[in-house]
Amino acid sequence: MPKQLKFKISSELKTLIGKELITDDYIAIFELVKNSYDANAKKVTIVFQNVEEDSEESKIFVKDDGDGMSYDDLQKKWLFVGYSEKRKMHEDLKKSDFRDKIGKKRIFAGAKGIGRFSCDKLGGKLKLYTKKPNEDFVHVLDVDWAKFEEQPQAEFQTIAVEYNEQNRLTTDVARGKFSKGTILEISSLRNSWNRNKILRLKRHLQRLINPIQLENQEFTIYLEAKEYLEDDEEHSVEGDFAVINGPIKNFVLEKLNLKTTNIICSIDPDGKQVHSELWDKGNFIFGIDEKNEYPLHNISIKIFYLNRSAKDAFTRTMGVQPVNFGSIFFYKNGVKINPYGNVGDDWLRLDRRKAQGVRRFFGTREVLGRIEVNGYQPGFTEVSSRDGGVVKTLEREKLIELIKEKALRRLERYVVEGLAWDSEEKSKTPDSIKADSLEVIGRLIGRKPDDETKITFNKDLVKIYEEKQIEKTPEIIKNINSLKKSVSSQEDREYLDRQVKTLTTSFRNLRAEREELERELRLTESQNIFLRNLNEEEKKDVLGLQHHIVHATNIINGYLRDLKLDLRNSKRVSKNDLIETIDEILVQTTLIRSMIEYVNKASFDVTESKITKDVVQFIKQYIENVYTLRYRRAISKAQMSIKVVPEKGLIFIHEFNPLDLVTVISNLVDNSRKANAQNVSVSINGIDPNGVEIRVRDDGKGINPRDLKKIFELGYSTTGGTGIGLYIIKKIVDENNWKIRINESVSKGAEFILEVRK
Repeated sequence: MPKQLKFKISSELKTLIGKELITDDYIAIFELVKNSYDANAKKVTIVFQNVEEDSEESKIFVKDDGDGMSYDDLQKKWLFVGYSEKRKMHEDLKKSDFRDKIGKKRIFAGAKGIGRFSCDKLGGKLKLYTKKPNEDFVHVLDVDWAKFEEQPQAEFQTIAVEYNEQNRLTTDVARGKFSKGTILEISSLRNSWNRNKILRLKRHLQRLINPIQLENQEFTIYLEAKEYLEDDEEHSVEGDFAVINGPIKNFVLEKLNLKTTNIICSIDPDGKQVHSELWDKGNFIFGIDEKNEYPLHNISIKIFYLNRSAKDAFTRTMGVQPVNFGSIFFYKNGVKINPYGNVGDDWLRLDRRKAQGVRRFFGTREVLGRIEVNGYQPGFTEVSSRDGGVVKTLEREKLIELIKEKALRRLERYVVEGLAWDSEEKSKTPDSIKADSLEVIGRLIGRKPDDETKITFNKDLVKIYEEKQIEKTPEIIKNINSLKKSVSSQEDREYLDRQVKTLTTSFRNLRAEREELERELRLTESQNIFLRNLNEEEKKDVLGLQHHIVHATNIINGYLRDLKLDLRNSKRVSKNDLIETIDEILVQTTLIRSMIEYVNKASFDVTESKITKDVVQFIKQYIENVYTLRYRRAISKAQMSIKVVPEKGLIFIHEFNPLDLVTVISNLVDNSRKANAQNVSVSINGIDPNGVEIRVRDDGKGINPRDLKKIFELGYSTTGGTGIGLYIIKKIVDENNWKIRINESVSKGAEFILEVRK
């Protein structure tokens, strides 16, 4: 009679399914956030505490408001290694009645039951606080992962973890009331977390949840690292990507405003039909419905071609070049699968394919997009290693084939490959246009459409594509010139010369016409002085900023050089001279800050020292579109309201230096903010046809009457600042022959009255 033997599990299992399967810190946090998502949380907050110094007090908290866990849940689920409640949902998804019931509810992101060991990857100790909504106390689990490592001969399940119950939370991030959810407190961190690393984590988390699939489901990720708040304030002018604290905005391709070509391809949930659409700079090109020949269903593909302007727009918005962000990402039921699409990952083998046809195919640098797989998809099961993607199956390989043939190849044919056009037919009949359009579509889709295929197309398709060929003229001219070197006949060379001349002339004429149309279009656009989105004018803005900064830094260098010479020659420098030098340097650095705050928002040419604009609209748009965004966190925290109240119908066209006016207005509003004002009003009224009066009034702590005479002196401050702002204001006002005074009769707060005259 054979004996019955049983497996034994070493405590080393913790390391095998923790630190060794979860390969880096970003994926570890990725997994913990996914667990919060699966717990039906609406909000998850990742808190970094005391991480800048990398001390014993350094901690990471992951806090969510999800369903929480009961005592039984902890015992039978969280502490049951390999158990996953999520697997049951994936099994239930096979049933059509269950798919109908679940509707818009979340489908679990994981199904392995090992994501909880991400805590071990991040730190040596874990405290878990959790609570169901109907319970009066909090469950606390205390885990020291080192105990499992110290006893490799012991069986995994024999090493105990501490459990207790608390009436109130004592953890730093949620003292007192805690209605439901889970908090993970991770300490004895294994790796350091500086500002740059947390910003890289933010970039990773932007891609975790696909907002297009989950737009009806509330789920927000917050990052909190209070020790970096001052750095955030300093860098916020650069954009959201440079700020740690606050909600993480999901990466949405559609909201990047990429003016380029993109293709959408999808297979219906029933798997019967493939639908494709091609778009170019917002213009619909064609749509095609065809029979699905792949063993796939409920799949969506969207891919953007990254031309130069699209790459520039992406970099401005995301703060990183596309090549350092990723390429084509893979989402299953709304959650990203690693490592697909990450930097360095080429799961679609695009770069190898490009090497076979450099001019015909796209590599990972030329495209950006996402693949979405929804519902019950057993052919796309994640491997246990959290950066290993999905199991290699027939479905996975057929998906790659679908992406290449139905999406990428069609996108490449439209963008890369030229078509021959019948230039002799000057006027085209509707039938010939349709025939030509179908010819274009036939080339784009790679075959002649059959009877079952349904096609819709832009009636101007031929014209659009012909215009697109204009962009290729310089390359054609270059190729003809290269061809001349191999032609022996003088007659042939002269013929090619004539072709080049004709093409060059045509190209120049067409380009001139296009530039003229674009110029007219710009003139008819909104006369907004400040724009929220940067465009191709950014280079000009940067040059203008450079011009002004160079001037200011030359002044600073002059002061420092003189000071250095005096010290080197052992010349005695008085305290007053030193203070005066430092004050002048501070003046210039303050001016530089003002330039940076507004220049990236300006639609006017900042290389010009003066502009002629409506002063009323300039001030209104600067405060509403630049200042309030620049200091949005401080304004929100102080619950401060800033209102611009121009006189109805007032227009004051005037030539002025925009930097001067921006510096004056921003410093006046700054003073109100620093004086703890709750309400600030900027009223603009006409004095006469040659001037306007701008009143900046607040309800802050006001100005002591004894300070009124000294208020504009260099270094004098009533708010604890440097005392430079009002000095600069007075200097600018005097240089422009404007006037400024203080309304001494206000009962509360302060009011500055600025007169701007022609």
